[in-house]
Amino acid sequence: MGSRLFARTVLAFAFLFPFASGAAELNFSPPSGTFPNGAEFTVKVTLDPKGKSVNAADGTVSFDASALSVARISKDGSAFSLWTAEPAFSNSAGTVSFSGGTPTAFSNSGTVISIVFTPKKEGSAALSFTKGAVLAADGKGTDVYEKGGTATLTIGPAGEGSAEETGGGGDGIIPIAPIINSSTHSKPENWYGTTTIAFSWRPTVDVTGTRTLLSDVEIVQPTSLQDQKTATSQVVVAPGDGVWFFHAQYKNEFGWGDQGVRKVQIDTVPPKEFEIRLVDGEKPSFGVETTDELSGLDRYEIIFGEDTVLTVKAGDIAGGLIPVPPQEGGMQKVTIKAIDKAGNAQSAQKDLELPKVVKPTKGGEPPPVENKIWTIERILTILFALVIGGLGTSQYYAKKRVEEEKARLLQSVLEVRDKNDKVFSAMREEFEQMVNDFDEKPQLTPTERDFLEKIKEVLDISEELVDTSIEDLKKKVRGQ
Repeated sequence: MGSRLFARTVLAFAFLFPFASGAAELNFSPPSGTFPNGAEFTVKVTLDPKGKSVNAADGTVSFDASALSVARISKDGSAFSLWTAEPAFSNSAGTVSFSGGTPTAFSNSGTVISIVFTPKKEGSAALSFTKGAVLAADGKGTDVYEKGGTATLTIGPAGEGSAEETGGGGDGIIPIAPIINSSTHSKPENWYGTTTIAFSWRPTVDVTGTRTLLSDVEIVQPTSLQDQKTATSQVVVAPGDGVWFFHAQYKNEFGWGDQGVRKVQIDTVPPKEFEIRLVDGEKPSFGVETTDELSGLDRYEIIFGEDTVLTVKAGDIAGGLIPVPPQEGGMQKVTIKAIDKAGNAQSAQKDLELPKVVKPTKGGEPPPVENKIWTIERILTILFALVIGGLGTSQYYAKKRVEEEKARLLQSVLEVRDKNDKVFSAMREEFEQMVNDFDEKPQLTPTERDFLEKIKEVLDISEELVDTSIEDLKKKVRGQ
């Protein structure tokens, strides 16, 4: 954080002295050249202080986005070690920006960044600076930037171009340091349990040779020369365990460039053998005593029978004591694996009579005694009772509704009967009056007297039929 603050402070002085005299230049190397279409090539941004002592610079590079795209930016070999903002690029806008500095001032030409371009089409592509600032190491941050150079690049047919510098006065640019990757040992700070390592890199188009070396020394000169036509990867076998460094270096027509270094950490030896012991007490534990000399212990796995029941990080246990996991107790085949940071494992196994361990709650206390009121059987019984009760209630109300409907119908029948009784009583009285009136006549013929008798008979039969129908309907309503 202090170094970044320093760089920001140095760059801030540029705004305090905007009219300071300039002399320093930002340039491109090479300023011109021919490159094959589709093949990567490198252009360096250089700073020429023109003899002045400087310690910071920033700038923006513009390039033709229709002809070129930036594949990556490298800070390897830069005169700057502090960066207020990491070098960045935009292939859509056609820009590259940088802002950095160094606590040690310099007055000779040096590299700021290296830009790896990929051509997109044949033709001409120009590079220029649209912004620049170079700060003097005079305690005031005086801006001594005078101008920025340009570069004219020619993109030829694929496979037919040759990178060559023109107008450079013989001051050629050596290759940048290779960026080394590994598909088998992908993270430099991790440990791995195999000695066979696959490395790869991507040389730029100007590279004419590559040499490599696997060594246990971080700073050493590579000696194994590779065939340039196929030298994009290499599989090596480390002589043994430990920390190793793979070195790679490019060569072009101007000489050997900076080295790329990739660290690899190898451990193929498992932790030391150990025995399992059961430590009784308030909190029963398994006692294990083992170490791993190279990569260090990573974790322990506790296995009951064939099932892994607990994994514990090595840093989370104290005194070699691993708490016995919750279980019902009894004889158990216990296996404990000690695994180091490279994945090597050492196992120990023992049949032990384990005490019962109750699963703790979140607060660390044992759980309360299980409440037996709500058992599965009791819940099912209650549900069954509720269902039966619901059915009984439903039947009760259904029967009640039927009885109510019967009573209503019966009442209607009784009302009909009463009405019929009244009707027939009125009819009977009317006919009887008519009969009496006829009876008082002395001149009734036998036919008329016969007709009156038939009317009386019809009236009696009709009344009897209606009464019978009503009684039948009442019986049906009552369910008899």
